[in-house]
Amino acid sequence: MTVTAVTVTWFGVRLGVAPTLTADPPVAIDANRRYTELRFGDPEPAATTTLPTPATTTSKARPTPSHTKAPTTHPTVSRTPSASPSPTPTVDRRPRYRVPADGGSILVAYSSTRVDVVDADPEPGYAVSAARRSDTIVVVRLATFGHASTITAYWNGGPAAQVMEDYGS
Repeated sequence: MTVTAVTVTWFGVRLGVAPTLTADPPVAIDANRRYTELRFGDPEPAATTTLPTPATTTSKARPTPSHTKAPTTHPTVSRTPSASPSPTPTVDRRPRYRVPADGGSILVAYSSTRVDVVDADPEPGYAVSAARRSDTIVVVRLATFGHASTITAYWNGGPAAQVMEDYGS
């Protein structure tokens, strides 16, 4: 009888109290969600995108001094408005990575100062929505009835993304 009491007490302490004595936090498991963390290396070869940049050169019409003497009239200078030059396109050379999810995939351009979604390719029946959290964090949701893929693309010392699959939505 004593052995049984000691054994039951030992198991009770082991299963009930021991987890509270450790420094590890309890882990909650949600059967309806799956998280995947992605870090990227080499960029996916993609077509370059041209973005307009503001022109830096401007020209002003300057009056030229006249070498002829006019008795009482002053020479008039006609100013012709110069046509504003069109912006020169620049090539977006940021590395791009395709982030896959169950609801589709997105193509993301990364730099340490800016993260942008370039393209989204949802699976049939999925709707796409995006929200910018900051210059370096973009959240894209690919959703349909009963499932949503949420992709958070961000810069954290390099290009990264987190994919959350929610099968309970």
